[in-house]
Amino acid sequence: MRASSKRRKVKRLGIGIGGPLMLGAVVVFLGSGFSGCMSFSITEQEAVERFRSRNLDPPAFVKKDTNPGAIHFASIGEGQDTVVFVHGSPGSWSAFIRFMMDEDLRKSARLISVDRPGFGQSKPLKAVPSIREQSRRIHDALFQSGVSSNVILVGHSLAGPVIARMALDYTGFVKGLILVAPPMDPELEKRKWYNYLAKFPLVKWSISKDWANSNDEIFPHKRELVELAEMLPNLDTPTIVIQGMEDQLVPPGNADYVERMMSGADRLEIWRIEGLNHFVPWRRPDLINKAIGELL
Repeated sequence: MRASSKRRKVKRLGIGIGGPLMLGAVVVFLGSGFSGCMSFSITEQEAVERFRSRNLDPPAFVKKDTNPGAIHFASIGEGQDTVVFVHGSPGSWSAFIRFMMDEDLRKSARLISVDRPGFGQSKPLKAVPSIREQSRRIHDALFQSGVSSNVILVGHSLAGPVIARMALDYTGFVKGLILVAPPMDPELEKRKWYNYLAKFPLVKWSISKDWANSNDEIFPHKRELVELAEMLPNLDTPTIVIQGMEDQLVPPGNADYVERMMSGADRLEIWRIEGLNHFVPWRRPDLINKAIGELL
């Protein structure tokens, strides 16, 4: 009975009789397309060269201990307000490099773009699935750098729940939130077949650290959102949500969820954009710039 039970379980996972061959083929595919050669970050030297090629001063690169671990970020500009960009999964500070190059933004506020724990040059090198712990470490690194108030947080994708938690845990620190395609609704958080596949040791070994860490933090994300849901009605920070209606990764229903759950916010705007997919920072950076301008 035990052996039969195991066979049925394997079948449900989609392995079946040809499992080893299929798994091997997938490993080859993932290894060629998503190997360690594929990175979501750039080196500091590459970043400096990009800025100088546009006759712009490059950002300062900072790393702050957060006990445990350390948060790495790029920082440029100055002003009474600070705009902090937090990338999705996977990603790095350079996901927002075009905003760090925006001369109007650089004149209006200090700009910081962080590597979340497990990504880029932040430590640890493994994923930190806890939304609360991620927000704490990012907050502590910012606070050590002299950022203590008037912060506008911009979070893309999985960073949306992270910055929402930061606004809840550190009242008075955050001036405004910009949630860009945020996965917030626990009921809409569905694991895909590739999330299960990437748990196999051979597959996990074959893909890059970025992809492996991404899967490790996405896998328990629903549980994290359930915990966050109990707190969202208490979130009163002015908030703008930017949601593409053609988003295939984060269902547009997440924007409806935020609208229901954050009814207590001092200001809540939901920007539903027809024809836009998940990749708002690259497809429609103007929307993020507009939202920042409204909250500054």
